[in-house]
Amino acid sequence: RFIPVVKFLGPFTLGAGKTNTHTLSLPQYTGSVRTMVIAGNNRAFGAAEKSVFVRDPLMVLVTAPRTISPGEKAALPLTLFVQKEGIKNVSLKAEGNNLISFEETEKNIIVPGIGETDSEFTFTAGEKTGVAKIRVTASGGGETAIYELELDIRSPNPPETRAELKILKQGEKWETSFRPFGLEGSSSTVLEVSSLPSVNLEKRLDYLLHYPYGCSEQITSAAFPQLWLKDLTGNDPKVAEKSAKNVMDAIREIASRQMVNGGITLWPGNYQPDNWVTSYAGHFILEAERLGYNIPSGFRQKWISYQKKAAQEWRFDTRYEYYAVEQAYRLFSLALAGQPDKGAMNRLRETEGIPALARWLLAATFAKSGRPEVAGDLLDVRNTETESKYHEYFYGSALRDKAIILYTLTLTGNMEQAMPLLNGICESLNKDTWYSTQSLAWGLFAYMKWAETMPGDKSAPLKVEIDFNGEKTNQTIAGKQLWKKELALTSGNNTLTVKNNSDAPAYINLVQKGIPLQSDATAAESGLSMKVDYIDTEKRSVKPESLPQGTSFMMIVKVTNTSLSRVNNLALTQMVPSGWEIRNTRLFEADFGTTESTYDYRDFRDDRVNTFFSLSVNETKTFVLILNAAYKGEFYQPSLWCEAMYSENVYARIPGVPVRVTEK
Repeated sequence: RFIPVVKFLGPFTLGAGKTNTHTLSLPQYTGSVRTMVIAGNNRAFGAAEKSVFVRDPLMVLVTAPRTISPGEKAALPLTLFVQKEGIKNVSLKAEGNNLISFEETEKNIIVPGIGETDSEFTFTAGEKTGVAKIRVTASGGGETAIYELELDIRSPNPPETRAELKILKQGEKWETSFRPFGLEGSSSTVLEVSSLPSVNLEKRLDYLLHYPYGCSEQITSAAFPQLWLKDLTGNDPKVAEKSAKNVMDAIREIASRQMVNGGITLWPGNYQPDNWVTSYAGHFILEAERLGYNIPSGFRQKWISYQKKAAQEWRFDTRYEYYAVEQAYRLFSLALAGQPDKGAMNRLRETEGIPALARWLLAATFAKSGRPEVAGDLLDVRNTETESKYHEYFYGSALRDKAIILYTLTLTGNMEQAMPLLNGICESLNKDTWYSTQSLAWGLFAYMKWAETMPGDKSAPLKVEIDFNGEKTNQTIAGKQLWKKELALTSGNNTLTVKNNSDAPAYINLVQKGIPLQSDATAAESGLSMKVDYIDTEKRSVKPESLPQGTSFMMIVKVTNTSLSRVNNLALTQMVPSGWEIRNTRLFEADFGTTESTYDYRDFRDDRVNTFFSLSVNETKTFVLILNAAYKGEFYQPSLWCEAMYSENVYARIPGVPVRVTEK
């Protein structure tokens, strides 16, 4: 938000008894800077420092909301600092790029002399997203001051993705037309063509990459499928570079959440590791290491130590038989690391009554440990069903379990038995259905591991003819390649024709993305109920639709579990209008005047606070934000949203409303 003033000059040589003067040009800055000099030779060294005021006869300071939404109107406060006698009149000029417009761009004000004078402009954000650039110039008494700032115009609404899948036989043609949707500048369209069954890769991977919360499971899920993305897309240099960066960022973030004992926490600062996430993140990092990525020093050794200790201490309990799935995944991850715990593997193998998914993971473990005959004894390829009652544990779902089974069949070489599962997973991912990050990641990388094992000459190259807006191209696509192309859209109607000139079927997927201007404005509850109240510091009710500037108040949200079972991993998103500012209670002691509930993790951002917690049946939790109506203007209060991150149809939404911040 603020460009730091930091300059390093030198080294210079100064002769004995000599003096030298250096002239510095500083960027836009008002205040004081610390100047430090360090000198030395082969006999002595020394240092000195001094604070230097940076000021001009006429200075201007401009402030703006940290972010703003398209179409919102806000005041742009500014303060003039006059340090010179004789300046009585100052002319002000405001300029902006094409993302904002000012009600008036020039004004003249009278200043009382040396001191400070406040003024303001009013601007409106355009109906598109981007970075608005603002420049304010003050002139008077022969002096000129300029202040420049950048303002992020972002939509509070999540992006919407639409996908259309077509399967073209030899000689078939598909014709379609479409218009870009969403805010200007937010629309994009990608065409996918492949001879491999489609998994709706662009849409599903985009969801993983833009999922807004960022626990360790979600960071791992976003990066895991990208390990094989460059191979699947034919080693496209842009895809390879971007996916490699994302993988390396994920490795660093996961390593930062490793505890001293080697386990990995779900959220930063958690006091104990999440065992499933520890195996899952370790699985990802081991695969990344196998593909040539560097992992932080010491991570592997500590992680293996934790996994071995947990595996050896684990005992089966019929009251909690689902923990056998966690143990089986832990054992598989150790086998993948080349450190199989054979004793723990055999104990689990001989245990009666373990869940079906645990048997599949254990089979993969024995296969990785060089004992395929034992893996074969554990497998029942005729029965690929798992117990749905265990889906609420370890981020599970029917799709995730099928993906694990596909992964196991691929590892054990049962390719014929894998095909029905592969087709079922592809069919699920091509439906317009919600899936958790865990389910999507397993579905995608199990598919990619299957594709990795397919021989390169399995099928002849695809040959397709593409006509987009009258521009024709002929494209040859390798048998294992997923070819992707971003289409340059026009603002009006766009036409696309794809013809398959190959013997094999061609899977065509057209994926459109855009950010809608208006969000869903309806209230909704499913398994949760949510209530919001606003009170001032005297605990009196206030109406958020219209507040005087400078008002301090609180948003109190109460969430109740109305379902018939405990709900874990809930995410509450409290977004605020651009004219309100959030006070970060992590930085000071806050007296809410009401008891706030405990939570697993809280993430403060410029325009929202995300809170993560769990609820037992009929339990209610209360969460409080301290806010201030900081900027005059007309804004929009986005919807308040609470959802279970790993359970479908558990959510509550309170619709957004227009709000105003008025003159004090």
